[in-house]
Amino acid sequence: MSEGTPPATEPEGAFAPIAHDLNSCGLRCRLVFSTPLDEDPRWWRQLVVSGVPVGFLECEATDPATQAKDLALHTQAAVLENLQAIEDSRAWPHCRAGHPHPMSLASDGEGQWPYWHCPKDRSYRWDVGGHPGNADWRDAWVR
Repeated sequence: MSEGTPPATEPEGAFAPIAHDLNSCGLRCRLVFSTPLDEDPRWWRQLVVSGVPVGFLECEATDPATQAKDLALHTQAAVLENLQAIEDSRAWPHCRAGHPHPMSLASDGEGQWPYWHCPKDRSYRWDVGGHPGNADWRDAWVR
């Protein structure tokens, strides 16, 4: 990212859809104003999930769909890497009832809003920011 290029959305705004999906699955999250050594603090935040610092996220200056996909990808990796440290955690984001695996992240093309899908059945999917959480684990298919 060039030094003078501001992010398209502040990290907190860009992270809001991912925060919704974490919270809907029972994981509390927050971004802390912190940055890795030698990085520009305007674009970095530390991710804390259920009280556990799990890593740093960079908010690239791109379109909102690409920001959401990048942040979702890095958040999922950080959560899965830290499952043992996160209280009451399980694979995130939760898939449908009876599926212990996490959902996979995809998009239908450049600039298209990303979505989570079941790795066994791609028709079971939710847009990033629209995960229904634990309460709606019924067979909710894309309408």
